[in-house]
Amino acid sequence: MKKVLCLLATVLLLCGCSKINDKNYDELINSVVASNYKMENTYRTGYKYYTPTNMDILNTLDYNETLADDNYKYYFYVDVVSYYNRVIEKFKEDDKAVYSKSINYEDKYGYIEINKWKNGKYLLEIMYNYAKIEVIVDEENIKSAITNSMVVLSSVKYNNNLLESIVGENVLTAKEIEFNIFETKKNESNFLKVSEEDVYEDNDVPNDPDLVN
Repeated sequence: MKKVLCLLATVLLLCGCSKINDKNYDELINSVVASNYKMENTYRTGYKYYTPTNMDILNTLDYNETLADDNYKYYFYVDVVSYYNRVIEKFKEDDKAVYSKSINYEDKYGYIEINKWKNGKYLLEIMYNYAKIEVIVDEENIKSAITNSMVVLSSVKYNNNLLESIVGENVLTAKEIEFNIFETKKNESNFLKVSEEDVYEDNDVPNDPDLVN
């Protein structure tokens, strides 16, 4: 079954460029969240997720990670504290943005917002399932970036028992929970500053399935 799911994801991300480009933003998002990705290949403390075959993990720092495809870096943050406390904040759509819309599917929610950046590029911010991705892309690659991001965000699965011990007992430091995933940065991205900070390579992070299973 897992091989079938991986094959479907590969077809969607690598071979379905024309189909992706034929869809509007709403259709792209709905097609991914409705697929209910239930596979994972990346394990972290308190959660696990699926890294698409066309993406690599460049580095990890606490609950921040930098992923990359052939063209762009994706700044990925998982807010385990908000998940643990089941925080819900209503997203206010911005009619001044290129695109701004809330995402709701079953018991998961979030938003997507696209704003013009510098040098003709665009800042894409997607929050879903208590995790967020930010990426700066060229206009022609916005849809593929949305697909990559939504596959990752939709696949995040939390370990409630482990989070009870590290969040419930206030083990996390203030630095680990400083980002607010419920706010869009418009043209001053907070997550993108992660690349300017000291990080350690992903090879140093133990991908221990026992941390999440």
